[in-house]
Amino acid sequence: MENIINLSFFMEKNTTHGSLFSMENKKHYQFNQWLAGLIEADGGFYISKKGAVSCEITMHQSEVQTLHYIKTICGGTVTPRIGSKAFRWRLHKKQPLIELCERINGNIRTEKTKKQFIPVLKLYNIEFKNPSLLCLENGWFSGFFCGDGSFSINRVNFGTTISLDQKDIDILKQIQNVFGGTISFNKSWIGWKWSTNNTALCKMLISYFTENPLCNPYKQAKMKSFVRFLGYRDRNYHLDPAQKKRLLHFIDIFQNI
Repeated sequence: MENIINLSFFMEKNTTHGSLFSMENKKHYQFNQWLAGLIEADGGFYISKKGAVSCEITMHQSEVQTLHYIKTICGGTVTPRIGSKAFRWRLHKKQPLIELCERINGNIRTEKTKKQFIPVLKLYNIEFKNPSLLCLENGWFSGFFCGDGSFSINRVNFGTTISLDQKDIDILKQIQNVFGGTISFNKSWIGWKWSTNNTALCKMLISYFTENPLCNPYKQAKMKSFVRFLGYRDRNYHLDPAQKKRLLHFIDIFQNI
């Protein structure tokens, strides 16, 4: 049975947060949390044999705008990966790396990234900060989903699903504790899938991604169409045989975004 969480957080505006921080401060913290999540999903920290440090994020070419967005704030370079439909953002200069470490310190949650991040902090004499418990107000999940998440629509039963694949089940359990959903084992690639096809949870997650933007034009376009299809389901188009051709055409467009 799918875990259902309390949706009351999204039923009204949280005015307390706005009274404590200016909008600019909120965006600053959101970006840092989002960036940490994306690094944990699609990137990492590396130390060469000569002690040179770098941080890298690799994404499909359809998501290259996200990498350029990071570059405008953090510096670094964005280059195509030879032999694949992917681009890499890379940061290797010391001062920008120190600033990056300070940005995301306190937001690193997976054991894999901690093992990469802590040795880098030691080189820069920065103390590692443990992350606070993941919560609905935190932008980390938006970054993590930006890297590894997906929106999907079933052509057979017109069901809607939001999901995320990972090798690390522990981080998926943390996500489940906050956002609900289910976790299942995927034998095809020996990993785990967190997912929800519950309409109320899908709408809650859309609200979360609105408050904590994905900063990924490709996935934002997917989400916009996904929201439109949820509207069709609300109007029971999926139960009307006369609407089947229209819905299948919509799904074809959705899948080709």
